[in-house]
Amino acid sequence: MKELDKNIKRKYFFTEYDPNWKEQFLTLKSFLLKVFEDKVLSVEHIGSTSVEGMKAKPLIDVLIVIDKMEDFEEQKSVMTTAGYEWGENYIAPNTLIFIKIGPDGEKLENIHICEKGSFKVRQFIVMRDYLRTHPEKVKEYSDLKEKNVSLYPNDYPAYRIAKAPYLEQLEREAYLWEHSKE
Repeated sequence: MKELDKNIKRKYFFTEYDPNWKEQFLTLKSFLLKVFEDKVLSVEHIGSTSVEGMKAKPLIDVLIVIDKMEDFEEQKSVMTTAGYEWGENYIAPNTLIFIKIGPDGEKLENIHICEKGSFKVRQFIVMRDYLRTHPEKVKEYSDLKEKNVSLYPNDYPAYRIAKAPYLEQLEREAYLWEHSKE
């Protein structure tokens, strides 16, 4: 396993929402269901490309919800052969990620493997669903992304730090929204 580094100052860019992202996700979902087979409880399109109208890096984020984390040796082998790098505990303890990198070093896909009932599963789904139902937040977040990419065009870690306070507030709003629906 190669150690994945979140702090690489890689190039990145944003584009307007692309309806083709839905098709890309469905194609990827079909592939992942074949690789992970009966271990999958659900496969979800998450992240900015899953929110209609959101400006985003053209990077498809996928969440695979599983019952219990395991070594997934066979699946790691298949995914590596298909061009993915992988890392354990990249986004949180007891998680697995597969990343596909493009020819220019840009990320193309993030495949997150998380256990059902985990904080990360809830976080991914609540944030996605909140943004899908609040277009004014989609615009606000898209505008912030545009501003921050102009401030940190070749420094993705600095971009992420700059947007963190906004995302923390957005997440609080999303959980309040989720709780109000119960």
